[in-house]
This record gives sequence, structure tokens and C-alpha cells, in this order.
Amino acid sequence: MSQLHCNTESRKGKHVTERERYQIEILLKERLRPIDIANRLGRDRRTIERELSRGRVRLLKTDLTYQNTYCADTAQRKYLVSGQNKGPCLKISHDHRLAEHIENKIKNHKYSPDAVIGEIKNKELQFEASICTKTLYNYIDRGVFAGLTNKGDVYDTLKVAH
Repeated sequence: MSQLHCNTESRKGKHVTERERYQIEILLKERLRPIDIANRLGRDRRTIERELSRGRVRLLKTDLTYQNTYCADTAQRKYLVSGQNKGPCLKISHDHRLAEHIENKIKNHKYSPDAVIGEIKNKELQFEASICTKTLYNYIDRGVFAGLTNKGDVYDTLKVAH
């Protein structure tokens, strides 16, 4: 049975793959122009030009002059790093009152993160944002609260030397 709508071809808006980056590097060493590389890979010329810009590195040659060249590894690393910055912003980022309340309870009153969330729910305290216990633990582990750190199961304040 044949398939009429095969999805193996490159689609518009699809990201450049790591394999294609290495192909671009090889084709550039063969002195192909970006338009020729684009035609060979089935990509738009502008996509290849942006990729060349992403992977551009400045190398020092043996005669102590610099040469701009494309490096697939650099392009892939930049692609991965920029991908990590995507996603939703922190729920707590605009609610400074909630962040201060949480830090105060953990630092000064020695509450656990779970106890702080429990207190907010039990006393029906109103804040702009609402987070669960798991989110609070994740924020502490990621360093969202500058004065808090996770040491095993105990959440302590960082000791600042004067």
C-alpha cells in the first residue's frame, strides 16, 4: 500500500538538525555558496544564512591572523542553549509579596516549604500567584530564592560572611 502524503520531506519552519549542521560545514569547505547549500539540503537560503551566522567562530591561524569560519559544534551548542531558555516564566516572578512571605517563614520562623504552602491554604491568604509545594521545592533547588538553599532534607538560609 502506498502513502500519498509522506512526511519524510522537510517542512517549513522545521529546525536545522545536527546532521545538517555537519553537512553545511563540509559543503562550506567545498566552497559552496549558501544558496547552493540551501538547494542541496532542501532549505531556504535565508535559513542557511542564519545558521552560518549562528555557527560563526573566529579562529587564529598559524600566521597569527584571524579567520571567520563556520563550526557545526558551536552552532549546535548555541541552538541547545537557546532552547533551554524557552518555556513559561516563573509563576512567582511578579508576586513579590508571596516571595517575601515564603522567605520570611522559612528563614525567620523555620517553616518547611510544605508548611508554608499549607499555612497559605489553611489561612486562605490571598496572593497574586498560587504555587504548590512541589513548585516551591523546585524553585528552592533552582536558586530562585537567593537566601535559601537545599541541604539534604533541611532547608537552611545561606550564611553570608561579612
